[in-house]
Amino acid sequence: MENPLAAVVINNLPHLLDNPDLAQRLLDDARADLHLNGVLLVEAAAHLRECLAYQAELRSFPDATEEQRTECAVHVAVAMVSCDFFLKQHRLLAQLVVSLLVVRAAATAMSRAHLIPGVLLTAVAAAVVVYVCTWGGVVPGLRSFVRLSVLMVGFLFASDRPPRGGR
Repeated sequence: MENPLAAVVINNLPHLLDNPDLAQRLLDDARADLHLNGVLLVEAAAHLRECLAYQAELRSFPDATEEQRTECAVHVAVAMVSCDFFLKQHRLLAQLVVSLLVVRAAATAMSRAHLIPGVLLTAVAAAVVVYVCTWGGVVPGLRSFVRLSVLMVGFLFASDRPPRGGR
């Protein structure tokens, strides 16, 4: 029942933290597996519902043979096991997707961490430019420095994915 993608993520975690693009590809694969598993889970649930309806129908027939009832009970049991399997897989894949989201975020942050000193230097340079351009009339305070730093860090560490409406 172990998902091979989960083993790949666990075995290659240090490499994934150094490579956000690989983490993104694995995340896309995990999301595709989760979607496929969801489709299979819905189909298994529909099959189970049909088996249970047929079993209820057989109970109301006085002419139903013991062989028909046994065969129907086997189908119900198989459908229940199938639903249980796909439900467990769905939970595991959902946990894998969440884990990969965290790994991708950490990998992205680590790959851009070297930019932070430049961000701070740029914020200081912008404060100096404002001071010089206003001939000393405006002295940027800590608040302006922090705002500019936060905006730049937000820009650098923002997700590279387009917004949902842009797909």
